[in-house]
Amino acid sequence: MKINPLLNRRNFDNSIGKCVTLTFTTLSVLSLSGCSNAPTFNLLGSYFPAWIICFAVATGLTAAVHAMFTKAEIVKELWPLPVVYTCLTSFLSCTLWIIFFN
Repeated sequence: MKINPLLNRRNFDNSIGKCVTLTFTTLSVLSLSGCSNAPTFNLLGSYFPAWIICFAVATGLTAAVHAMFTKAEIVKELWPLPVVYTCLTSFLSCTLWIIFFN
């Protein structure tokens, strides 16, 4: 008679232990962290997160860089354009956030 490994008591206890550990760790991190100083600012009476403004400005800057790349004919050398411009937008967004809000 073979015993199904999924019904083995040791595997069941091990998975319960991992679940308890993961739950405890998650609850600890969530209860100990807080947003006492959220990076928001008042814009026309509504509080906007800083990252939204940084992302919008970075998107505009990426469009300007694309225009410069097109004029200088560098676009031909950039191979996966969606990846390049996504990375450029992310880089500019994070850089703006670090400069102005950190």
